[in-house]
Amino acid sequence: MTDQADEILLHQEAIRAARSGRCVAGRFLPASLIPLARKMARDADVSVAFDGGFEDAERLQPCFYPLGESPSFDMRFLEITWHRLSGQVEHRALLGSLMALQIDRSYFGDLVMSGECAYLCALPLVADRLPLEWTEAGRVPIRVRVLSSPPVFSRQAGEQLHVTLASPRLDAVLSDGLRISRARACDLIRAGQVSLNHIPEERVDRNVCEGDLLSIRGHGRIRLLSLGEPNRKGRLPAELELFLSGKR
Repeated sequence: MTDQADEILLHQEAIRAARSGRCVAGRFLPASLIPLARKMARDADVSVAFDGGFEDAERLQPCFYPLGESPSFDMRFLEITWHRLSGQVEHRALLGSLMALQIDRSYFGDLVMSGECAYLCALPLVADRLPLEWTEAGRVPIRVRVLSSPPVFSRQAGEQLHVTLASPRLDAVLSDGLRISRARACDLIRAGQVSLNHIPEERVDRNVCEGDLLSIRGHGRIRLLSLGEPNRKGRLPAELELFLSGKR
């Protein structure tokens, strides 16, 4: 969807909630559009809440609801499994095969890997189709089923990396996390490929704080777990958690 299409759709959803006096759950949107959704809610004199189905979700379903009501989301959860003897299935292959079905991206949220299976939240219309249409990923047969309740799974730990940062600036954290040059990190940021806590950030000098999450398109995620006091050389000891795709 274009920016104008996003605005029109969110406006329509907010107005429907105001006129009907009922909750209206919308399509999934990137977290960067949360401010726009909140503006549309204020303009329509309704409230809005968001749910992505998973911790740290980057795509969220908005729910517009009038005063006195509670938000109600209609997403469904799907479990994707495959036989280990058929081959290993990676996130990239799953997402690629899903996108090949030519389903509008706003109809489903994040795809989350969990051991030897994966989970996806999607709007009901798409959730009903996928068990029949989504049968293969990277030439590996997969099985998709709609769950009757949200999945319960343990959050997978990322790779722990101890570094000493030159500064808490975004370009410095990105450089050490991806093990690339500071100049290359600046290029990624200025190209709009980096989000800070799900919001696109193009300022290379933006400070990163403990707990902040960096999302790098085509590379994965980096979380700043801890940031210590400067050492004698003025550098900052830090601990990063990396969820990287291996594509550099």
